[in-house]
Amino acid sequence: MSPIGLRLPSTAQADALWLTNTGSEPVHAQVRVFQWSQADGKDVLEASRDLVVSPPMVTIAPGDRQMVRVIRQVPAPTATEASYRVIVDELPIDAGDHAGLKFVLRYSVPVFLTPAGDPSVRSALHASWEDAPDGPMLRVSNAGNGHAQIADVVWHGAKGQRTVLLAGLVGYALPGSTMSWHLPQGATRAGGAVKATINGETSESTLVVDTDGR
Repeated sequence: MSPIGLRLPSTAQADALWLTNTGSEPVHAQVRVFQWSQADGKDVLEASRDLVVSPPMVTIAPGDRQMVRVIRQVPAPTATEASYRVIVDELPIDAGDHAGLKFVLRYSVPVFLTPAGDPSVRSALHASWEDAPDGPMLRVSNAGNGHAQIADVVWHGAKGQRTVLLAGLVGYALPGSTMSWHLPQGATRAGGAVKATINGETSESTLVVDTDGR
């Protein structure tokens, strides 16, 4: 699937996703749109007609690809970025006399609508380290008007030590939302700082700084 995320400026009515079948059998898939919000530290997806996809059902031959248009049906948001997910579900095929399991895949693509006038959108993060009963947690609140994609959470010690706490994509903090993620058991922030890559930036951003020497 390409790209792995979409951002529609206020002047754009549509964008495109490309689905490619690299297998040896035809792929049948259903494409749907959900409004994406976050509540109580969890992602919430609700069926939406703010965006529509065309075509909503696809069949892709081996080695072929299919374009799916994502079309905006509502005006651009006024001040804060709007968030959606395009969900692509592979549909099972009757295996006939072939024994074995048929695995079907789900792909989830984030789609963000830029506010009217295309103002600058940015995240404004406040993070804390919480020692919960079931282990340490990273808690991140976003007071900005744009999303934060959080990846590669690392502890940096005062003497140059570096410990990866969460590798790869950790998750998103949408505008006005607070999310939490479990850190490895036994992880410590003593005498150092917790940093992460935000929205794919090449430099790390400091999320939590330890100042009490614990």
